[in-house]
Amino acid sequence: MTASDLTRLAGLVFTAMSFIVLGDTAGKLLTARGADPIFVAWTRFAIAAVLMLPFSGLTRSELRVFADWRIIGRAVILAVGISCILTALETEPLANVFGAFFIGPMVSFVLAVLFLGERASLARAGLLLVGFGGVLLVVK
Repeated sequence: MTASDLTRLAGLVFTAMSFIVLGDTAGKLLTARGADPIFVAWTRFAIAAVLMLPFSGLTRSELRVFADWRIIGRAVILAVGISCILTALETEPLANVFGAFFIGPMVSFVLAVLFLGERASLARAGLLLVGFGGVLLVVK
């Protein structure tokens, strides 16, 4: 990878992460005004799908893969997670909810070791803790 590729990639990551925060902020505003968190979560999915479809490069014949029960299950799990976050945002400040949200990587690390057979190393665990420490500093 060249330096310009890395710069472009960093810009894309920054943009993607900004959209996540903007979506959660919009969700907090909507739920504060009486919108149901489940409706907001599913609408967020629908809007993202419509906006990203032209850029996805999928053909009509490839769209049938979305009928796979595993894809549908993953989408349901993500929407339930977003619904939980939006429900928490109704009563808690945004920083507190994000602090709790970022425990996810630690849970994923443990589950990957237990169920996927990934190797746990001291370096990975240390980096995970350093990252979570950074989240705690930002939330504080």
